[in-house]
Amino acid sequence: MRSTWLGWVISCALAAATLGCRTPSPTWNGTWKLNPSKNSYKGPVITISISTDGEYRWADGSSSFTFRCDGKYRPIGKNRTEACVKRSTTALDLVRKESGVKSNAYHWELSDGGKVLKVTATAFRPSGPIILGQNVALRMSGSNGFAGQWRDAVYLQHHTDLTLRLNSQTLHIGYPDAGQYIDAPLDGVDTPVRGPHAPEGVTYAVRPSGQCEFLILAKHDGKVLDQDSLELSNDGRIITESWWNPDRPTDKGTLVYEKK
Repeated sequence: MRSTWLGWVISCALAAATLGCRTPSPTWNGTWKLNPSKNSYKGPVITISISTDGEYRWADGSSSFTFRCDGKYRPIGKNRTEACVKRSTTALDLVRKESGVKSNAYHWELSDGGKVLKVTATAFRPSGPIILGQNVALRMSGSNGFAGQWRDAVYLQHHTDLTLRLNSQTLHIGYPDAGQYIDAPLDGVDTPVRGPHAPEGVTYAVRPSGQCEFLILAKHDGKVLDQDSLELSNDGRIITESWWNPDRPTDKGTLVYEKK
């Protein structure tokens, strides 16, 4: 789920599962396929900066964090600490501990002459380490090292399929390829994203808006990330997902899904 995740518009869903917004249509429950040719969104942009005194900063539009790559563990809240070790000019490791026990590691590595950034996430379980996944980003700006702007090259691949399931109390929204989903009540209660690759601290609050729309407020650690909306076409065959910063409502990103 997009660290800027989703919004939802669904046809007269609470009235009857087989009615569209204006004319009869099939139920919207099921799987929806991304149509890349109709998207305005090309994938998240990541900005990495390094201050003159050596502080790294990562910002991807939905979250940001800073760290120093000197091997020292520093508190990051919730009984967690984190340390960074720079292995070379093209590789570094971030290691996180919870209550003093190693829980996660993130390996950053540059390749193809510094044009490609790969970040591999590993979780440490009692049974042993488990690779959670790998993100690949392509350089947009900057000439060398980690600093610069990067375009996430795999986000859209992980969000090609969307699954929806609505009943009288909850809305299920899932991205099977991304390993993320929510089962959110329809009363606006903050609900954490679930799944093996769920982003930490991200919640979504779902409310119906009129007959044909669900609005979702995305937050990270209680701080608003963006407002989302997902809209079903009158014939019940297309869902348009939109999201925007509440301070910039005219600056929207969109993804278009079609019924499989």
